[in-house]
Amino acid sequence: MSDPPTLDDKLKSLPPVPGVYLMKDARGKVLYVGKAVSLRSRVRSYFQTGADRSPWIARLLQNIRDFDFIVTNTEKEALILEGNLIQMHHPRFNIRFRDDKKFPYLKLTVGEEFPALVETRTPKSDSAIYFGPFSNAKPMRDSVKLIKRVFGVRSGAVASESRRSGCPWRDTSKPLDRPCLEYFIRCCSAPCVGYIDATKYREQCSEARRFLEGRQGEILEALRVRMNEASAHLQFEEAARCRDQIQAVERVVEKQKVVSLRNEDQDVIAIAVERGVAMVQMLIIRSGKLIGEEHFPLDGVEGREEIIILEAFVKQHYGPTVHIPQHILLPVAPADAHVLPEWLSDKRGGPAGFIVPRRGRRRRLVEMAQQNAQQSLRQLLDSEDAERRLSNESLVELETRLQLHRFPARIECYDISNFQGKHAVGSMVVMEEGRPAKRQYRRFRIQRAEETPDDYAMLRETLRRRLQRAVEGDEKFLPLPDLLVVDGGKGHLGCAVDVVRELGLDCLSLASLAKEHELIYRPGRSSPIALPQNSGALFLMQRLRDEAHRFAVQLHRKRRSTSQVHSVLDEVPGIGEQRRNNLLKKFGSVRRIKTASLDDIAAVKGMTRPVAAKLQEHLSRHV
Repeated sequence: MSDPPTLDDKLKSLPPVPGVYLMKDARGKVLYVGKAVSLRSRVRSYFQTGADRSPWIARLLQNIRDFDFIVTNTEKEALILEGNLIQMHHPRFNIRFRDDKKFPYLKLTVGEEFPALVETRTPKSDSAIYFGPFSNAKPMRDSVKLIKRVFGVRSGAVASESRRSGCPWRDTSKPLDRPCLEYFIRCCSAPCVGYIDATKYREQCSEARRFLEGRQGEILEALRVRMNEASAHLQFEEAARCRDQIQAVERVVEKQKVVSLRNEDQDVIAIAVERGVAMVQMLIIRSGKLIGEEHFPLDGVEGREEIIILEAFVKQHYGPTVHIPQHILLPVAPADAHVLPEWLSDKRGGPAGFIVPRRGRRRRLVEMAQQNAQQSLRQLLDSEDAERRLSNESLVELETRLQLHRFPARIECYDISNFQGKHAVGSMVVMEEGRPAKRQYRRFRIQRAEETPDDYAMLRETLRRRLQRAVEGDEKFLPLPDLLVVDGGKGHLGCAVDVVRELGLDCLSLASLAKEHELIYRPGRSSPIALPQNSGALFLMQRLRDEAHRFAVQLHRKRRSTSQVHSVLDEVPGIGEQRRNNLLKKFGSVRRIKTASLDDIAAVKGMTRPVAAKLQEHLSRHV
């Protein structure tokens, strides 16, 4: 068996063609994704001795142990693949949204007969139209409320595990018996019960789309024509409805500032950089009016040039979105300015490109965006400084009150969630320097819960599995915490003491927080510690405990609902894992399978008509 190729062997074999390269560490984790016109020249440049490197490249090279590459036909294909791989791997040396945050989008499902307007944080390559991303969810949701009230577009299912509101109509081929509350409060036109036909409803969806694209002038013109026609035909209710819609849209337009008489669409982008953080400010201009602004903090920018930061932002921001303006105004041309306009034009379906204005009205817009970026960045950094000071004070108080033998820079908290021992889950959440470290959260599926539905046993299993991995040197479970907290009282603390002694980790500081009176228990103390109600240390412990509970309950609910879905389908003879997965992929839920026709069920990949008939009969009796 031949030895695997070395780094030098791979460097020698690089082809001089366009492609994407992935730098990896010793564990195979992707550290950085980049693209190149010539893979050979670009990748070899990282490893040239004596090269003048920026600090971030020097840090990257200290961690690189391997790399892979993917050849593409053109540089534009490499640019698209690079964006997809960055979204997939979240490499820590790539410029990225702060804390890898996923910003919300609005999704209009135009591929459906009766489209819905849905909030989502995971845009996909499907037939839907996406608007966003939005850096602030509140104005976005205010827009959704207005669109529902003015245009009657159904809201669809809310794309969030924690929020189950939204339109209950899942199978649009089957009308419901009665509309939901949204219709009665005049926020939906009720296509679910046939109160509006598909043609009329899609017209309303088109108006909603124009509204989200900032084309309110077109909407007002069409509504005035429709109001006059309705009035001429003595359809006074329809005319009054159009009048109300006109007034609602005009109230939005009144707040918009005219910045151009050319009736043009453009985005204005500027950045400010300080202390390793960049703030990108975007002014959104549609039909010559400033309709909104967004700001996005970026990490991983230390040592990067402004043109590189702009390039990274443009690729991340415009990658998932559909509505791209013809002109994007920038303070400087981004890197890859020769290929990015081609990529944007393909996505837009028409010409799109960058303008770097030197004088006049457009230059003033860029300067205004620049000032806003600096102000937003300063507010962010000041807020983080204040939060850091408050967290540090709380941690010092916690160290003193609990008499810890070291400063609790890293705190872990554990909680258990189950229902009568079923679908039991243990959660581990982490705080570093008083802030949640969400990428280090862990969940544990309890393995012996149904045999012994015992909270103490479940907690012992969770702690043992986590700490044993650390003892074995698993880097995913290192370092050990300065303070380990369990949700519960004295008995739960006793479980933690048993596990750490069993594994020889007596050096760990332990505590438990009881819910009823918010008392803190410590090993070796006969009485609990009661912190003042206004104590910053108590507030920090409560936040940590509540986060552990939220994180555990989230997976528990998911496991429970998945089990319920699978158990119903698994009871049907002839339905195995593959058919079950195909059915759920096609219909989305058991209830939608139940309302589907026999022909539709039989048409699912792997299904036969006899098995489809058995499935229909079973669901009609049990669901």
